[in-house]
This record gives sequence, C-alpha cells and structure tokens, in this order.
Amino acid sequence: MAARKYSHSALKTAQRCLKQWSYKYIDRLEPKDRPKYFEEGSDLHELLEKLYAEGLGFDEYVDLYDQSKPEHQAILNRYSEFWEEEDKDWEVVFVEEDLEMKVGPYTVVFKPDLVIRLHGNLWVVDHKTVAEIPDETDPYNMSDFQHLLYLEGVRQHTGEMPAGFVFNYVRRKLPRQPELVKKGDRIADLRRMDTDYDTLHRFAEAHGQLSDPDVQEKLKILNLTPNRYFQRHYITANETAIDEAYWDTYMELQKLNESERTHTYPRHVLGGYAGSAACARCPYQPLCFSEMMGINTDVVALDYIERPKREK
Repeated sequence: MAARKYSHSALKTAQRCLKQWSYKYIDRLEPKDRPKYFEEGSDLHELLEKLYAEGLGFDEYVDLYDQSKPEHQAILNRYSEFWEEEDKDWEVVFVEEDLEMKVGPYTVVFKPDLVIRLHGNLWVVDHKTVAEIPDETDPYNMSDFQHLLYLEGVRQHTGEMPAGFVFNYVRRKLPRQPELVKKGDRIADLRRMDTDYDTLHRFAEAHGQLSDPDVQEKLKILNLTPNRYFQRHYITANETAIDEAYWDTYMELQKLNESERTHTYPRHVLGGYAGSAACARCPYQPLCFSEMMGINTDVVALDYIERPKREK
C-alpha cells in the first residue's frame, strides 16, 4: 500500500488500539450518545477559536454566541477578564489551521488550536477544557507526544522552531458563588468552598464580611495558590524529545500502514495506551467485548451510528 495521509487524531487512535482505529476509520462507527463533558469541551473550544480568530474584544464577541448557553458565555467572560493583560502580548499567527507535515514517506495532517508569537518567539497553544487543572509538574505534560509532534509540524510549516507549547487550561465550571448563612452574619461553608480570590473578595466586600478572620484566611490562601480556573503552563521545546517523538511516530505509521495492508487490527492489551483502564474509557468497549466473546452484536450495534466520511 502506498504511503498516504493520516490525520493526527487517527494516528492517536491507532496508538491507543488498532481495533479501536478499525471501528472508527474502517467501519466508520461512532456512539450515538457522547458524555456531556465532550459537548461542553467542544463548545468552549469553539468559543476560544472564534475569540482568537476574529480578534474581537469580548463585548463584541459575546454577541456572536448562542445565548442559550449562558454558563459557557460566563466562563469565557471570566477567561477574557483574567487574561486581558497577557493576551495583549499574544500576536496571533494562525488559528485552527490545517497543516501538513512529512514523517518519512507519510504525511500527517494536524490542526493546532492556536499558534502565537510572544516576545519574538513562536508558541503552539493547546486549549484544554478540564474538570480540574493538573499540577504544572505533571510528567504527562512534559512528554505528551502530540505536542512534541506539533512543534515539528509547525517548524516544517514556518521554517522556524517554536520556543515551546502552552497548555491553556480552562475549567468547565465557574467559581462557586458564596452565600451567607440563614442568620446573615457570616459566609457559609467557607473552608470547603471551591472558588477564586476575586469572587470571594467581591462578595465579602459587598456583604460586609472582609473583616471576618476566616474570610481573611481564605482570601490569603486563594491569593497564594495558583488560580484553579484558568492557568497557562509554558513548556519549552526540547529538540531531543522532538526527534524521539518524530521517529516513534514514524514507527507507529509503519505499523498502521502494515495493518491496513494485511487487514489485521489487533486489540492492544498491553502498554501505556492500553490495558483495562484504557478499555474502560473506550467508546467501542461493548462492541469489542461482545465480538471477542462470540456474542451476537446486533443489539449492541444499535448504540452506534455511521460516521460521515473523513480523511483517515
């Protein structure tokens, strides 16, 4: 089979499990229902894309958004306020642009969320909408092959090595709005409150609670800890890691190409991408297990629909 193009998302699926890849890209199946957090993440990604692509101030931008989802509008409102000063230094180079990179004889199509120029250097930005923001020193952040490969792709496209990549974290929830106890003399559930400094400070000031020692202590803690709703982790480029990611990707493409040539798509039961935890998260798990156990799949198949044709 001649070498051809693969989307980066297809490559990631093949790395997880070739059986999953075959369900998605050969049989073109997808679950009828997706978890709510997928929809929320997609909505917020779309908002961020428009925000940076159109270069609008937030007051102009909110008019473009579907008013039926006020919670997402509120999150982006807070996001815009929080990053207003830093974003003045972000020069947008391109947003959600389809790019191609060569990996040996293969072509990988990828689409970085955002590429910016900051203080003269290129940075690749990945918007991450999450339930909780991970620790900045999380080893996964330092070695995620997707982002290492994106750096190589942007280098091929622009002729310039990016300085690194930025994980632009946005939590899929707003800071909790404080409330007074029934008597109205103090703020309820203060110690366990999942909020941020500005939200608590505004409420305490408006309700005459700033002098409360417990409020002062909570504000001190919030002020000294990283914001739990919006963070940006800047990871500088490492050329050795980029080269290793490039050659590992080449080997993965070789395996995928061979699977297509022989029409064999084994399940991945070992390795970092697989195992029981990965299977539990796989959207094709019921179908896969039914086939593996020799069970009739007619009923399980009703939970899937045919995907529209896309590039593999």
